[in-house]
Amino acid sequence: MRDLLRSDAKIALPTMFAAQSIMTMAAYAIPVVAPAAAPDIGIPTVYVGGFTSLVYLIAMIGGLFAGPLVIRFGTVRVMQTLLLFTAIGTAAFNLGTIATAVFCAIAIGMANGPMNPAGSHVLARTTPPRWRAFVFSAKQCATPMGGVLAGVVVPALLLAYDWKVAIGSVAVASVAVMMLIQPTRTRLDVDRDRTHPIGTGSFVKPLRIAVSRPDLRALAVMGFIYAGAQVTFASYFVVFLTERVALSIASAGLLYAIFSGCGIPIRLFWGIIAERVLSSRTILILTGVCMAIGFALTAQFESAWPFAALSAVTALLGLSANGWVGLFFSEIVRLVPDDQAGEASGGGQFFTYGGIMTMPLIFGGIVAGTGEYYWAFYLLAVLCFVGALQLLLTRPQPAPT
Repeated sequence: MRDLLRSDAKIALPTMFAAQSIMTMAAYAIPVVAPAAAPDIGIPTVYVGGFTSLVYLIAMIGGLFAGPLVIRFGTVRVMQTLLLFTAIGTAAFNLGTIATAVFCAIAIGMANGPMNPAGSHVLARTTPPRWRAFVFSAKQCATPMGGVLAGVVVPALLLAYDWKVAIGSVAVASVAVMMLIQPTRTRLDVDRDRTHPIGTGSFVKPLRIAVSRPDLRALAVMGFIYAGAQVTFASYFVVFLTERVALSIASAGLLYAIFSGCGIPIRLFWGIIAERVLSSRTILILTGVCMAIGFALTAQFESAWPFAALSAVTALLGLSANGWVGLFFSEIVRLVPDDQAGEASGGGQFFTYGGIMTMPLIFGGIVAGTGEYYWAFYLLAVLCFVGALQLLLTRPQPAPT
């Protein structure tokens, strides 16, 4: 522990955590207010998946440029720029038109794209190798924290005022964090190179790394499925609970907060035992199995279910679907040379965002076509089991020197 506390990771981790929490809160806040905002904007709630897909279409492309952007401008400056995009996008959503909703999705996508690769770059550089699984998992606790904020703060403001005040709070928080992390730039952006080029080669290299070996390809497929399933569930959960399970928006928001909040302790737990008790790969396989069980149970939700039973299944999904991302990035970093950490993470993230972009549309299409949610949830269950199985059947290779 002393080597960790002596490193600059003690500065990098809270900085990345704060920025990522707010950017994730923005991405999750829109689906939470969708039942209230959709009538004013003039779109059916079932199309909320289209908003999520657009966010991650932009993000999956933007993430490929994260490596050279961070090298040229520094991680903190990049994060401040991403927070600015978040503030502008969420402020625009308040105008309440389809055009501004699309603009908001593009801005939030531009923010979320370089977020994880930038964090991987600075954490790989500042964290002692034996602490990487823990630090990466702790950093990824920012994602469920953003979900908790979206599930607790946003509904509370929505009920007390309206959905515009709820979304406006995200813009204010983005600007506040953007200013608060400025003092860390002196320590964390020391490795920036203002002459580093940014071109088409920067776009292709992360993808080449991500598919260069069978073990990396298996992680990419797993990331595509797990991330797509996780965000699809997050995007439709509140709408599903209010429309089909007949819960109030307050009760649905509480379940959403349980789903997101469970990700915080499980990420820390996995980060502590990863590579000490179980390998990160084994944990990722077990995660897929638990997600498959959770989605199959969710397909059976009915209004007659006790709230405690709904909460238990939601917690299972929170402990599985929200617990894998830090281990995913730490495993990618473990399999590549240190100087490729940011680019490899960007390449792996491309596939996770591909799943996030694609699977909400498929889920929404199934719901729109059948009028039911259970077939869509069963599909998520099958895909998660397949993702775990193909990872189990692929052997990891040592990182090239």
